[in-house]
Amino acid sequence: RDVLWRKRMNESRTIPRWIIFYGYFQALLVIGFGAMFFINSNPTVVSDPSWFVGGRNVAILAILLLALIRKDAKFLFAAYLLRLIVDLGDMVNTLLAGEFVTALSFIPLVIIPLAYGAWTLWNITKEEEAALS
Repeated sequence: RDVLWRKRMNESRTIPRWIIFYGYFQALLVIGFGAMFFINSNPTVVSDPSWFVGGRNVAILAILLLALIRKDAKFLFAAYLLRLIVDLGDMVNTLLAGEFVTALSFIPLVIIPLAYGAWTLWNITKEEEAALS
């Protein structure tokens, strides 16, 4: 069974390079924004929202980097879906703050690549599951 599994995994579709590169780009963005929120926060006030956003970005960074290092399609799908949900929420918050140009720049630079990447990774995981059954 182990030999058959390895043969099927070698025949399965690999993760496209652009997904890996965009994942590392997202990791750099998360590092930048996470550091920005920690630097601008008030360390004496635990309820400061900047601590939540900074901490959220550190957790997302850990998940994203682990998924990129493992290059596992299921794990990368989960990381891309997590980033997509978080960035959709950030886009709505940016729109509500009245920063329309910034919010609209989310769509081509963040939302579309993350959605297409998640969709591609979902299809790869389905192909891998079909190859194993």
